[in-house]
Amino acid sequence: MTLHYEPTGHAFDRGLTSRGRRAGDRYVRWLGAVLLGYALFSRGFAYVGLPPLFIGEIMILFGIGAMVRAGRLGPILAQPAAWLMVALVALAAYRTVPYVGLYGIDAARDFMMIGYAVYAVILGSLVVARPDRLVAILEEYRVFALVMVSLVWLVYLVYKTAETSVPLLPWAPSTHLFEAKGGDIMVHLCGITAFVVLGMMRQRPWFMLALAANTAIVVASNRGGMLAYGIGMAVAFAMRPPEARLGRLGYAFVLFLALGILAGPLVAIQGGSRSISVDQIVLNVKSVFGQGDQSLDGTKKWRIQWWTKIWDGTVHGPYFWTGRGFGINLAKADGFDVIPELRSPHNGHMTILARMGVPGAALWLSMLAAWAGSLFLSWLDARRAGRHRWMALFAFLMAYMLAVHINASFDVFLEGPMGGIWFWSIFGLGLAARHLHATRPETLLDAVAPLGEHSLRFDPDHGTLAWSWADKGGGPLDPARPPAPGGVAAIREAAPQPDDLGWQWTG
Repeated sequence: MTLHYEPTGHAFDRGLTSRGRRAGDRYVRWLGAVLLGYALFSRGFAYVGLPPLFIGEIMILFGIGAMVRAGRLGPILAQPAAWLMVALVALAAYRTVPYVGLYGIDAARDFMMIGYAVYAVILGSLVVARPDRLVAILEEYRVFALVMVSLVWLVYLVYKTAETSVPLLPWAPSTHLFEAKGGDIMVHLCGITAFVVLGMMRQRPWFMLALAANTAIVVASNRGGMLAYGIGMAVAFAMRPPEARLGRLGYAFVLFLALGILAGPLVAIQGGSRSISVDQIVLNVKSVFGQGDQSLDGTKKWRIQWWTKIWDGTVHGPYFWTGRGFGINLAKADGFDVIPELRSPHNGHMTILARMGVPGAALWLSMLAAWAGSLFLSWLDARRAGRHRWMALFAFLMAYMLAVHINASFDVFLEGPMGGIWFWSIFGLGLAARHLHATRPETLLDAVAPLGEHSLRFDPDHGTLAWSWADKGGGPLDPARPPAPGGVAAIREAAPQPDDLGWQWTG
């Protein structure tokens, strides 16, 4: 059976050309590829392009064009979290313009920590304009998960063991062809694991073993990433829908991960200042709680001293209302230039406070709280309505966002495109998901198929959604026998009429 989508009948598509619709679909696919590049190759991928126009800025230009031709801004900008986002961007721009003449391109680059908010508007408007793009994004994330789990361990180990051998980019002499940061990788491994635990992807044996191996390899190298993964997964597990059970493979994943960590001393790999071993994990945990070795305590000490100086200079000092603005090198200004090219205090929230003062920090925290609160309320609504697919989606976004911000509290993550574009993309997708859940809950068709046992794919060239599923018993649905309760009949009954959204059933 095939679910055909007629673009000309879609209420949101009226007045749009087919070329405009295709531009929006292409942009969503391109953005998925770009996000994969950032997650897999980090700063090396960020420098793809011609200075000063790199891939992140190029995608903004294409995205604005796609949004103008195929987006729908109203439902995104009508949400309280979006109001606060717009106010935050306006304030950041106000604190950037006066310093462009003094600091040049550095002012613009520092501003992009907030300026990347345009990704939230672009992606959110494109998803709202065509709800089927939400399904396409979830399918894209499955591909992202497969590629990451297959390759990230290799990229990480090569970079950690042979960093000096990785060639430098000619136009960015301090940047390697590819780089790998343990904390950033753990954020994405948290998202992938949550995606599986929440029932949005099948728990295939090889994939679960590979995911556990990846996590065991990377978890030792970064205390912030370790904390981000643990807390993010705790949130995903607590918010999982009733049908998302861990299962035997899930328990095997936990066991394999534990064995991999315990076997660390046998396969310890030295690179940089830390090794991949169980001893390093113990030191990381102790460091989080105030104890650790000299190297960890040393980095923790200067960070806390720097954060204290920023707090005193803004909350209790002369930068309360304005901050220092965008463009100034905070490390040099505060006397903490202990690492080459360091500009920000290894804490995205402190960066906001230092550059925008207390009003900017208040807007930033209020925006995050409004976004998280609105998604949690939508999760509660989905729970009451029995919409388990929506529950899983909101839990996935919440867990991912939490992992992003925990990692950003220990490292420079949001300040660059590697974390900033990911953060704002998740933010925009959350705004779109909240609106679609309230107005078009049939988008995910979650009430008629068990989690993890179906696949829904959109072909933009033919305007077709192909649906395959399994019944509640877990076996393939045989067309020769009556469908199980909540099967084909329920799908037909739940589907909108053609004159509403343009869906038509054939088969």
